[in-house]
Amino acid sequence: MRCIVEPLKIDQNPPTLRVFVHGAPHRRMHRAVLQQYRRELWAAAKAAGLRMPIRHNVELTITYINPSSPDLDNLITSTFQALDGKCGKGPTVLADDRLIVFVKMGIMWN
Repeated sequence: MRCIVEPLKIDQNPPTLRVFVHGAPHRRMHRAVLQQYRRELWAAAKAAGLRMPIRHNVELTITYINPSSPDLDNLITSTFQALDGKCGKGPTVLADDRLIVFVKMGIMWN
């Protein structure tokens, strides 16, 4: 799995958090896989220069590239869990997943 996070587009209201996830897990995967997902998202957000945890509303735009499932609801559920500061262990991108107020998502297959 690999994640790419673009810097927040703060000129929009709410700011847009753009994420690309290669090989995203779905919510029914083993906890260790979901914890790795959380670490990957955090590392990608840190590399993008984000100040974390984010404590304001964001619009999440996410593209899943070759995900582990074609089922968008399982993919987005695992993403919310990985981004959420109240779910899982370790550093996190968002203080709370309730800060995601809009979602745009899609799947790309090679």
